[in-house]
Amino acid sequence: MANIKINQKNYTVHQLGFRDMVAMEDMGFSVIELFQKQKIFSLAVAFVGVVADCDRSEAEELCQQYILGGGNVLEIYEAFSKAVDESAFFKKLLGPGQEKTKKNVKQPDQEE
Repeated sequence: MANIKINQKNYTVHQLGFRDMVAMEDMGFSVIELFQKQKIFSLAVAFVGVVADCDRSEAEELCQQYILGGGNVLEIYEAFSKAVDESAFFKKLLGPGQEKTKKNVKQPDQEE
């Protein structure tokens, strides 16, 4: 298990699974669509919601405070990517074709 520090609080990142996918969908997110469309901000909110066990609104506030405090949304995204890489459920769900999609995310300030 890994940890992520958000706003001076450490959260344990458990093995992601089906329940987490449901929680993300309940917050209004499709993880597969987020990967495909490279929506790193939305993905960060969904991940923080699962890790911090909070609703979407609170997760958005946590992410905003994290960024305002000097954090980078890519740090949250990278923690999510690591958790997905370590999750047997997500590996099976995403399949080999999706692996490259999540690893090729552009930074928000990169031009195409």
